[in-house]
Amino acid sequence: MKKLLPLLLAATLLAPAVASAASFEGKVSIKITPPSGQSQQLSMSVKDTMTRMEMPASPAGAMSAIMDATKHQVTVLMHQQHMYMVQPLPEPRAATPGSDSAPAAARTEPVLEKTGTTEKILGYDCVKYVVARNGGATDEIWITDQLGTFSLLGMTGGGATGPGMRGGSRGGAGASGQGWERLLQGKEMFPLRVVSTSADGKVSRFEVVSLEKAAQPAADFAPPADYQDMSQMMKGMGMPPGMRPPSGG
Repeated sequence: MKKLLPLLLAATLLAPAVASAASFEGKVSIKITPPSGQSQQLSMSVKDTMTRMEMPASPAGAMSAIMDATKHQVTVLMHQQHMYMVQPLPEPRAATPGSDSAPAAARTEPVLEKTGTTEKILGYDCVKYVVARNGGATDEIWITDQLGTFSLLGMTGGGATGPGMRGGSRGGAGASGQGWERLLQGKEMFPLRVVSTSADGKVSRFEVVSLEKAAQPAADFAPPADYQDMSQMMKGMGMPPGMRPPSGG
């Protein structure tokens, strides 16, 4: 069972890449490409404030992670073992202006700047926005207003590209998490592509590659009745509280 812990932690760390729209219900497939260039694709379903993500194949077998923005928790399903565990999501980091490495006098709050560039992505009209962050890092975000409101489920350091890729480097995670994602929250703005360039020129990408609007069964967002709850047992085996990601270093 201990071999599952890194996989469960990875599931939670990937959660910040999930886009959830209150008015959108259906399936989304996202390709995530870190600076190393090795992409991975994630499939997820969205219903109300719930997001279910299917995890890539692992030695532990098929796994799914269900993020609940209302209850502020994640439920990890281990299908091969017919088990599940529930953990609280990490608390969102407070917005701190100038959290990047720039000198204090040069620190500014990120601003979402609209450009005149447009493109149709997956049949939706998108406008390119740019966020310039302290230290020289930038985010190019292609946004549509045809899919509803974007939400990050209150996760910490929610960069567009998942663990080890947020804002182009671990050091930029906090800045990215307090950058474009926070600027989009509560607005009718849904990102279909994000290209993040770190201060040292490393590029990471977040791209929605397929999207299907369709009603999702409520049963997909809860553990099956025959699955055993292992939450307490996993805590006793050393599961970090809230499955918090490791601190940067």
